[in-house]
Formats: sequence, structure tokens, C-alpha cells
Amino acid sequence: MPRLRSKVGCMKRFLVLAALAAGCAHWPETPKLEQAGQPGYRVSENARVAQSKDMLVVLAISGGGTRAAALGYGVMEELRRTEVTIHGQKRRLLDEVDVISAVSGGSLPATYYGLRGDKMFDEFASKVLYHNLEHDLIMRIVSPSNWFRLPSGTFGKSDLFAEIYDDNVFDHATFADLKKANGPFIVINGTDVTTGARFSFTQEYFDAICGDLSKVTLGRAVATTTALPPLLTPISFNNRGGTCGRKPPAWVAAAEAQSTGETPGRALLRARAFQSYEDPKRPYIHIFDGGLSENLGLTEVLMAFELAGIDAKDVPAIRDAKRVVVIVVNALRFPEVDWDQSDAPPGKGDLADQMWSIPVDRISLDSVEKTRDMMKAWEIAAPGRHAYLANVTFDNLKSPEERDYFNKVKTRLTLPKEQVDKVREVGGRLLREAPAYQRLLADLKAEQ
Repeated sequence: MPRLRSKVGCMKRFLVLAALAAGCAHWPETPKLEQAGQPGYRVSENARVAQSKDMLVVLAISGGGTRAAALGYGVMEELRRTEVTIHGQKRRLLDEVDVISAVSGGSLPATYYGLRGDKMFDEFASKVLYHNLEHDLIMRIVSPSNWFRLPSGTFGKSDLFAEIYDDNVFDHATFADLKKANGPFIVINGTDVTTGARFSFTQEYFDAICGDLSKVTLGRAVATTTALPPLLTPISFNNRGGTCGRKPPAWVAAAEAQSTGETPGRALLRARAFQSYEDPKRPYIHIFDGGLSENLGLTEVLMAFELAGIDAKDVPAIRDAKRVVVIVVNALRFPEVDWDQSDAPPGKGDLADQMWSIPVDRISLDSVEKTRDMMKAWEIAAPGRHAYLANVTFDNLKSPEERDYFNKVKTRLTLPKEQVDKVREVGGRLLREAPAYQRLLADLKAEQ
């Protein structure tokens, strides 16, 4: 009997501790911003002294799990190998990259390079590409310390992933550390669950929610953009919009003035999404996979060209450039299916995949065409301008066998090393073979 009472007592204590653990399980508070407009992680504050001022280079890396991360990494390896002469000085083309805009899996090499620079090429493959991140997540889920955090409702699997990225990949670095690294400006892109609008991890967006991005960890941002439902949960932030004296930028009024009253343009829709954060009915916002609003990271590029059309002084990098280079790393795949050979419709799992991939893939392809059109319009608007859009995608492979192989590489966070290495290699090769990239190198060589 005493032994039974002892066991019951232990069980009660365990349940009390479990309840306390569940009650304390909560995502971290978003650092508060007292005054909007103060210095922070903004593209306008990202000045790299040694770079050419008349050439703007943007790298956009898509989502697609480790497949996208490896493809983006392979492209960055090729840019590092490529030497060019600009204004009489030899430079690696990687050193000329001004902005890297990334989504989901593509945010891993983008953020790592922005933080670590050339150390990436010694560390990233073993630390991320060859590492089993899925196993790390499973081990955290089954850990007794998380048994009561996960059911709490205010702490999800993506919060665990944020801890994994912080502990094992980015060493708890923040956006203040990213700014100090003085690399290219990194744009990590997520999607607002409520509005469906793009939400990017720049201080401009955090001004809208009156949050101090400088104190947010890179791991939490990357976990947000890789949070693809239903496996992973959105990541939440406090929204204190309207409490830090944010003044709408000049382009908002210009966008309103240019609106025809019919279908609102991209700039106006962006302004309305920003304004929604001042709604007191939204004390929290929930952000998930960036690919669900646009999977290539081109939204911010399109926005910059649209702003240049409204008021060029708002985007001096585009206004002053003589060359604009956009390299799109698109890990989109078109695997073969045999659904139409049967009179029965595809199964539930196949339909779930298609439900996400159809809109994401179509929006992505449309973004490339819109970017091409805007760059062409920018080029012809003034003499002496040159625009280059290089598209790195498996669909450009000449060999049907190769296309078939890479189209079968799955969208996962963990892939076999052999597949990772093949995707890395083909990323560099596809960039070398891209006509716009070859034209860029030829033009730079002709000017030596």
C-alpha cells in the first residue's frame, strides 16, 4: 500500500510538472520597436564599398527543400569560380552580388553566405546539405522535454525547427549579426497566413508590426519560410502595428495616386497589406512558407522595378545602374505521372501535392515572365542600359535522361549525398550555359 501511494504521488507530481511545462511553452516574444525608421536591417543601409556602383546583381533562389538549397549553393560556387574585370580590377562575380532574395530551402545557402561569407564553402555542405535535418526534428519531437510543449497550442514543430537552426546552423546569430557581416543584402521571404501577402524579414516589414528585427534570430526567420503545412506549423510574431510612429513611405501615396480604381497594382496591394498591421484586431501575425505567395523570391525584385517606375529616387540602385543582372535559381521540377492512364482519379496524397504545386508553379513561371518584361522596359527606357535575366532550371537541360533524373529528386530536407552533389554540379553547369549569363561575361570582357 505505501508503495502504491508513492507511485500515485510520483504520478501527481509528474502531471503537475507536465501541466506547468505545457503552460510555459510559448514561442519567443517579438522584440519591441519604440520608433519606426531607426537604423536597422534595411537595403538602403547595405553599402559594400568595393562593389561596382553601375552594376546591380540580384540572386533569387527558390524553395524546394534541400534540392533548392543544393541548386542555389551550386550556382554560388560557380559565381565564386568566375573572375571578371570591372573598371580595371579583377573580381569574382560572387563579390558583385548585391541582393539575395530567397524562399524556403533557398534561404539556407542565402542566409549562411550572408552571415559567414567565404567560410560557407568550407562548412555549408557538411553542416546543412549532408546533414539529416529531418532526423534532428524527429529527435526533438520525441524528446521528453518537448512532450508537453508541442500540445500547448502556442509552440509548434516549426518552433522546434527554429531552435535546431539556431543551435546547429546559425549559432544563434541575429539580424544585427547579419548586418555586421556586410555581405549581400539577404531577403528571407514568408507568407502572411491571414492576408496571403508576402512578408519579408527586413526592417521595413518589421516597422509595420513595430518589431525590432535586429534582435530576431536568423534561425527563426529561416524556420518561418520553410514552414510548409500540414507537416509544419506557421511561426507567430507579436504585432504592435501603429504604436511606433511609422509614417507611410512616399511610394504609398504615389501608388494610391496611380491607381485607376479598377484592379489595384502590386504597389497598392503591398501598401494595403502593410496598413493591415495597424488593425487592433491583429495583435498577432502568423507567417509560413514563402513559396505559397511566390516561390522564386522575385516579388521584391518586381516591386523594386515598379517603384522605380513611380519614383526612381526611392530605388537608387536601379536608378543609377547601367547593368542589371538577375539570376533566377528555380528548383521547380515536373515529375512524370501516369494519372491519365486510369479511369480512376488520383489518390488523396497525389491531389494534396498538386493542390500546392499547381498554384505555386504557375505563379513562379508568371513571375519570371513579368521580371523579364520589366527588365526589358528598364533597358530600353534609357541609352546605355543592359539587362540580363539568367534562368537556372532543370527544364533547360538538353538531355531527356538528365531532366528525368532531376525531376525525380524529391522536395525534402534530407537527400542522399550522391543526389546533393549532382544537384550542386548541375546548378553550376546550368548557370554557365545560360545565354544571358554568357552574354554578360562576353560584354564585360569586351569592355576590358
